[in-house]
Amino acid sequence: MGAVRMTHKGKFKDKNAQRYLAYKSAIQWQLKQQLKGHKLFTGPVHVEIWFNMPIPASWSGKKKAEAVGTRHCKKPDIDNLTKGLFDSLNQLIWTDDNQVASMTVYKVYAESPGIEVLVKEVAA
Repeated sequence: MGAVRMTHKGKFKDKNAQRYLAYKSAIQWQLKQQLKGHKLFTGPVHVEIWFNMPIPASWSGKKKAEAVGTRHCKKPDIDNLTKGLFDSLNQLIWTDDNQVASMTVYKVYAESPGIEVLVKEVAA
């Protein structure tokens, strides 16, 4: 998930933009299903994120079993995943992602790919 560049007319320049928009849309749709009636966080927050990455199908059964829970150190980059996630959470979890005062982020191999997010209010 690379950085998305736009022109002055709001048109996307690179091909990765469609993937980025699809990523954000999928997150937003999932959140809207889970958070009906949730009030936005308005103050500083701490965020803990687990990016559960798929295990390659080409790996052997033994290698797959050993991989579960180990660090995923390949693309996509953790900072790009986090940026897309935070952009998706604006106006759904918090007013703006500048409210994130601290965060802990993990990217690991998992049998069930997905994203787990825990948001906690913190003292100002």
